[in-house]
Amino acid sequence: MNIADENKYVDLFVRDTKDLLRDPLVESMKTYRHHGETTTHYHSVYVSYRVLKLCVRLGAQDRREIVRAALLHDFYLYEWYTEKHDENHIFYHPKESVKNIEAHFGTLTPMQRNMILSHMFPLCRELPHSAGAWILTAADKRCASEDYLHASRAFRSVYDEINRRASL
Repeated sequence: MNIADENKYVDLFVRDTKDLLRDPLVESMKTYRHHGETTTHYHSVYVSYRVLKLCVRLGAQDRREIVRAALLHDFYLYEWYTEKHDENHIFYHPKESVKNIEAHFGTLTPMQRNMILSHMFPLCRELPHSAGAWILTAADKRCASEDYLHASRAFRSVYDEINRRASL
């Protein structure tokens, strides 16, 4: 991705998420592996950035609400490769993310809650109920596939620029 071509989206993304990106617990997501060698932070920024671009193209009125939920969709804060739970990670982590978000940031909107709980559809039982939930679900599948195939590396320059601007 070329930064010059992405500037307007990077500006919008940082404007919508800067406070979250600066949060120490969100920063801690850089220490958790997610898909192969990708971190949870990198994946979440990548997904939410793709979500932002889709929202802009579709003219979504609730873009900021959707993008912020997308950034936090994997806010489960554990190393899923080694830390096991009674329930499979696929089903467990959306619920854990909602619990962590609401404990740390406050109550999610009903749409944000559904977005996060349903982002593993069709593997999970929660159905997406809004355009934002469907956008997140689709973007997450695409980005996860790209993570495993190492194709998400092309996002690195945009990711670095987002982090640089968020820290200003």
